[in-house]
Amino acid sequence: MAFETGVSEFPLSVAGSAFMVAFRNNLLVLTAKHVVSEWPTHKLRLIISEAGDCVTFTNRWDIRVEDEEEDGDQNDLVIFQADIANVSAAARKENHVINLTPPDISDWYGTRNNALFFLFGYPKLGTGVDYELSKVISNQYLLHGSYIGDSFSYGCYELVLHNPLELSSFDGLSGSPVFSLFSGSADAAQPTFCGIAIRGTASSGKIHFLGSQIIFAALDEIFVA
Repeated sequence: MAFETGVSEFPLSVAGSAFMVAFRNNLLVLTAKHVVSEWPTHKLRLIISEAGDCVTFTNRWDIRVEDEEEDGDQNDLVIFQADIANVSAAARKENHVINLTPPDISDWYGTRNNALFFLFGYPKLGTGVDYELSKVISNQYLLHGSYIGDSFSYGCYELVLHNPLELSSFDGLSGSPVFSLFSGSADAAQPTFCGIAIRGTASSGKIHFLGSQIIFAALDEIFVA
């Protein structure tokens, strides 16, 4: 996720991960709320190509789960309406949109103890802005692991991840999509969307993620069928 700084010498800053989804004919971008904080929507960009193609945003919805702690993990979600008017045809082809419209989704919780979990995002160690070359550097990492249990925040869960590349920090992985792959069914080749990474540390090897049921409830409320 890129931010307009308003400083002419250093116009962009990069922090955190985000991803595009399709839901009931709407093109959206999801990320963890703390990644963008209260930064003005019109100053945010999702850069999706080396050529600098940017997805911009027209609307923003901050999610508030009822009757839970105001700053808890279950409220750490923001949804944007995406605008791809200025994205080239080549960039559109190269980028994948996660389809969150039923019936292409399925429940992951019932197979959680026998499934491989994975996420992909952009840790800060592999991202930045090269002003001399006028380009944003973004290196995507994929990490996999297994389910540990429910997190202490309602609707959130915990994973332990393998770290074969020995990343010293998981900073920047917040906002990454989380998937599971269950090997015990005929649909094993189809990953299931599980939620969005909220926080975690390389020292612990663990991350917490917001479960998909809260995300779908929010989408259902915003985009009434």
